[in-house]
Amino acid sequence: LSKIAPNGFDFKTSKDVSLNLKLLTNTNQPISGAVVNVYTPASTAAGNAIFRGVTDASGNLTATVNVDASFTRLILDPNYIGLMHNVNVAINNNTITATIGGTAGYSGDVIPDVVNTSASAAGVAGTLGLNTTDVVYPSPYTNTASAVVNNSTYPANLGRPVYLETTPDVIDNSLLTYINASLPETQSVTTKHPEYLTSTATSNINVTATADVWITYVSEGAGYQNSLAYYTYNTGNPPSAATGGTSNNGVDQLTLVFPNASGVGSGGGLKSGDKVKLGTFNAGTTIAFVLLQNAWTGSGVSLTTQKFYSDSRLNPESTDALRKHSVVLYDDVHKLYLFGFEDVNRETNATNPSGYTSDNDFNDIVFYASANPVAAINNSGVAQIDKNGDTDGDGVLDVYDAFPNDATKAYLYSFPSQNSYAQLAFEDNWPNKGDYDMNDLIVNYRYTIALSAQAQIVTLQGIYNVVAAGASFKNGFGVQLPFSASSVKSVTGQRAISNYIQFASNGVEAGQSKAVIIPFDNHEAMLRNPDGSYFINVLNAKDKVQGLADTVLVTFTNPVSIANLSISSINPFLISNLRRGYEIHLPGYAPTDKATTAYFGAADDASLISGRSYYTSRENWPWAISFNDTSFKYPLETIKITDAYPHFAEWAAGGGSTFTDWYSNLTTGYRVNANIYSK
Repeated sequence: LSKIAPNGFDFKTSKDVSLNLKLLTNTNQPISGAVVNVYTPASTAAGNAIFRGVTDASGNLTATVNVDASFTRLILDPNYIGLMHNVNVAINNNTITATIGGTAGYSGDVIPDVVNTSASAAGVAGTLGLNTTDVVYPSPYTNTASAVVNNSTYPANLGRPVYLETTPDVIDNSLLTYINASLPETQSVTTKHPEYLTSTATSNINVTATADVWITYVSEGAGYQNSLAYYTYNTGNPPSAATGGTSNNGVDQLTLVFPNASGVGSGGGLKSGDKVKLGTFNAGTTIAFVLLQNAWTGSGVSLTTQKFYSDSRLNPESTDALRKHSVVLYDDVHKLYLFGFEDVNRETNATNPSGYTSDNDFNDIVFYASANPVAAINNSGVAQIDKNGDTDGDGVLDVYDAFPNDATKAYLYSFPSQNSYAQLAFEDNWPNKGDYDMNDLIVNYRYTIALSAQAQIVTLQGIYNVVAAGASFKNGFGVQLPFSASSVKSVTGQRAISNYIQFASNGVEAGQSKAVIIPFDNHEAMLRNPDGSYFINVLNAKDKVQGLADTVLVTFTNPVSIANLSISSINPFLISNLRRGYEIHLPGYAPTDKATTAYFGAADDASLISGRSYYTSRENWPWAISFNDTSFKYPLETIKITDAYPHFAEWAAGGGSTFTDWYSNLTTGYRVNANIYSK
């Protein structure tokens, strides 16, 4: 026999990756209850997460994530102020081990971002006179070379200032909780906390007695490498212009606090808790701040980029509401003033690098001011920090909890994502080999799982959409879950029109030890040609038919651990031509209790031969293939898959070691379009 693949090859286009993630404060205390999203390198847009989980009491998230076999890295987003965002991580031997946060900032398989060097530094100027606005480093530093660290740990291009305090601040979990409740990532302050943006809200630091003032970096949620500076003026006599110096009632001098306000691993050299002493200020002084957009160049601070001020009247937008670029909140527990900045023009996207739009979350840089004595700063008119973070007490802040008033549920996880579908392609003639056009049944599907903060599954929803049926058989479709049948409380949404499936009282298929659901027992319940003919959506000469989507909801008697469920542990199968014993599974997957075992080893099936896999033929062909998206465009009727995808045979012959993306269309020569259904 001529075998298409080596014995035991399972034809998987995906792989399981073990994720071992730890989240820590800047003093290595665990951060629990943080909702972590996992993305592919293709997109970190909302709704495109391929996995979601919550850290436990030890700050750990341990999970199995199913990804395309071709992937070498993923993106982790803790979505938590105080930590890095959109962190690139390498997949090593199908494992990711990483720490985000802690005294080092990050460790493990984290791939640090590249420092921005796209712009040229305009240079930081010294004193230029009363008719100009000076931009300077704190005395005695006169240029970037003297003001930033340059060693093996912090090369100069990271922009870490040399004038940081020797001992960083401790940013504990309670403060992080307040910050995240107040300025949650990607959530608009305009709707979450509109009181922070009122015209009467104080936006600066007003000193009422002689005091020392410090600025402490917390984190940044920006795609830019911004710079942060401050300026001062006599309270009650604010500048009316951003430039022009004091003789023109403009800002007199900008003093840089953080030349690069980006964190370690995110294109910068700052760590949470890093602290700068601004100086000693007398009563009647106002301290205000300015963000210089994407101004760090890798060698200095550009003075020509957009600038956004805490004095909103100096900002470029056309309305008072849109000119607001910062909020300041008073924390009476930690005795500090928290600042959050929005780093893009909130009105004119075209003026922002890469055309970024504002998400209005005001956390593109987060820092706080502290003073000695504390009472020397006037907190009149300053909004209060939000302390009421967790209504249902499940350990997940309301702002990140999908069910803030229900302690039994905290978040939803969708596979392959909230916005996409995965796909199954079947041949239906087992145990006989077919024509290998892999279009006898094409099912797109998505799972959405509701979980508690303790990673316990409460419900599992499957959406199944039949998109093609290139067969004369009437085929059903089942799914075996890796849980006992008795663990299920109820199942709703299954479509049974052919009366050969027996259901138990809880909705699962009767007579099964594991929970088996039957989304449909006959594909005609989902998809039919108007004339009742065979071969649906596999012939370009026929009109395309739109099928139905079936939503099946599984509710569990008691929540079951997500540790018992990985996507690869779900076992889908075709039921051939209304014959319940004829199950067709993915290669390597075992049959259910209802399969007729006498068919194994019959005809072309090689399941019982030593060294072979379930549901592979004597020539090692599969009867089913699974994909984590819908990029596989199935062949036309009777067109063998190798004639539509030239690299399929090479992938199979190599046991999956080459052409892992054989079904994609990213490179010329991967598809023969004339042999692929295109309607």
